Amino acid sequence: MLKDTYVVNFPQVLHFGCGSRRQAAAEVDRLLAGQEVRLFLLASKSALTSSPGQELLDSLGTRVVGYKCGISSDPPLAEVEECIVALREASANAVLCLGGGSVLDTGKAAAWLSQGSGSVAEYFAGSIPAPEKIMPLLALPTTAGTGAEITPNAVLTDAVGGQKRSLRSGLMVPKVAVCDPDFTFSLPRRITADSGLDALTQALESYISLGASEYSRGLAGRAVALLMRWLPLAWEDGTNREARTRVAEGSMLGALAFSQSSLGAVHGLAHPLGHILQLAHGYTCAVLLPHILAWNLPSCRPALQALAESMSCSGAEALLEKVQALTEQLQVPGNFRAAGLTPAVFDYVVKNCRSGSMRSNPRPMSDDEVIALLQKLS
Repeated sequence: MLKDTYVVNFPQVLHFGCGSRRQAAAEVDRLLAGQEVRLFLLASKSALTSSPGQELLDSLGTRVVGYKCGISSDPPLAEVEECIVALREASANAVLCLGGGSVLDTGKAAAWLSQGSGSVAEYFAGSIPAPEKIMPLLALPTTAGTGAEITPNAVLTDAVGGQKRSLRSGLMVPKVAVCDPDFTFSLPRRITADSGLDALTQALESYISLGASEYSRGLAGRAVALLMRWLPLAWEDGTNREARTRVAEGSMLGALAFSQSSLGAVHGLAHPLGHILQLAHGYTCAVLLPHILAWNLPSCRPALQALAESMSCSGAEALLEKVQALTEQLQVPGNFRAAGLTPAVFDYVVKNCRSGSMRSNPRPMSDDEVIALLQKLS
């Protein structure tokens, strides 16, 4: 059943399309109208040194007063703290993030938590109240998958406590998102597959989420259709402009959907599994996706049937078969055996999977059912 009441919380301005990076400087000036612009730039090395990245940097010019280049995957709390120190030293009054999900999440967290006096670890633990304001924030994704340019959360890792989970606040929705597919043209196949399958997972989970509405489902359904059609083509030929553009668009639409509806058990399980097995998030989601869709089918058959029919599939089972075929085509295995999943980590996964995503899954999973799935995957 779809929700009858809902609230949407999106960026104030959303630019999409090849070349849209050229709007970033004007958006910075608009956000800080009447003030001296002192921009802190947080970027991935590959994005910043690319041709689109250099063009962006040139357009920003002297607005940039500080920067950090390079962020670890599954960003640790210490790196967010480093960014906060750096942007304070630069006396920055706005943040621009250019990169994949880890860069964007780090920048979002730094822009928010820098407005308080506590440590990142204290905020992550919930031991002190979070700030009630955020520094003006712009996000430019360079992969087509995470949707972090749209969402109100940042996924961080507590290396000391051995936890990977989200900080969440509506304040972290960037004021401006600029989705320029030009940044994705140089992505290697593995990142194209992992980020694209993450986007597909998000769209599918949004479509059947207990938090879905007519609003989110319309966006999610279109995202699924775009990604199913164009992701294999972008993976086969990264220079295919149409394919890269449509995959980026599918990722963006899926993010607009799941940021309102929440996700499901794939993401609930992917965070602890990816952390303990040291796997890329999108890859972890892609392994889980066919299994969780099959698990959920009895509880959401009408929704999956409707989605299948909208894509000219013969039925819900046929759609699930197409999803599995796509993961196989993109060289994703059907289990985590090669990654070292063993019963020794089952308790950790069960303990750390009970997130909002699990609560939004259309079919509940008990601890015993989670363990049964992990046994199947190991």
